[in-house]
Amino acid sequence: MCVCESDLVKMKLHLITRRHYPGIRYNEEALGRIAKNLGIRFEREIRDLDGEQQADLAAAVFLGLPEGAPREPGPTVEPDRQRKETTPT
Repeated sequence: MCVCESDLVKMKLHLITRRHYPGIRYNEEALGRIAKNLGIRFEREIRDLDGEQQADLAAAVFLGLPEGAPREPGPTVEPDRQRKETTPT
């Protein structure tokens, strides 16, 4: 199976964002647009971020997704920053 770099970027953005905002849906079009707007072209650009930077990236991605887009006042979704990340050994 071949996967192009842009697909890897979209998948990585989705996975990191889902870690902080559980339950989001994969939206290929929105993730591609967000990656382009953020200037992210390679998966390693995301992978090399520390936990706090990934959390900030997840917040930016979430706001660009249809479910995170600002709308009428009401309940807001808060990121789940309490999850512990494991580091590969």
